[in-house]
Amino acid sequence: MAFDEEDLCPEDHAHWLFSVMYLGYNSMLEVGDVYLQSVGLRRPHFRVLYVIQRKPGATVKEILAFLDITQQSISPIIKTLIGGGFIAQKEDLKDRRSRHLYLTKKGRTAWRGVIDEQTAYLEQAYKKVGFENAKGYAHTAYAMMNEKNQRQLEVVWKDKTFFLDDNKP
Repeated sequence: MAFDEEDLCPEDHAHWLFSVMYLGYNSMLEVGDVYLQSVGLRRPHFRVLYVIQRKPGATVKEILAFLDITQQSISPIIKTLIGGGFIAQKEDLKDRRSRHLYLTKKGRTAWRGVIDEQTAYLEQAYKKVGFENAKGYAHTAYAMMNEKNQRQLEVVWKDKTFFLDDNKP
């Protein structure tokens, strides 16, 4: 099927692309899942580890903002991570109700294990398609995010982007 600028994204292509993105993302996550299982964790645990690694000292409120989940759903995850020695919490000296979360050595090791697996997986894909296509994918993925999701991204990435520096407002 040939595409032109008048019909850049026909409906069939959009449906196919959704499936490709969804299954590609899941495939990348699955390589991390194998590692997580080996240390007794699951994806929800990794999501919290990820935010804390990107923003050491993050509060539960900041984690909730990035992950867009409720306090009720994160409490058992944090309890498991603290109990398992993956994260530590420190009381805020100014506001004793606020807790800041940090990865422990065990937490950094778990985070690194998943990231190494997923990075290798993504690198294989990028090698298959080449640098320009990988760069184009980054531009496309960023352009697909609505403003709310772009703000979520900035919770842990501030103003830093990859392949996008010339495309960020």
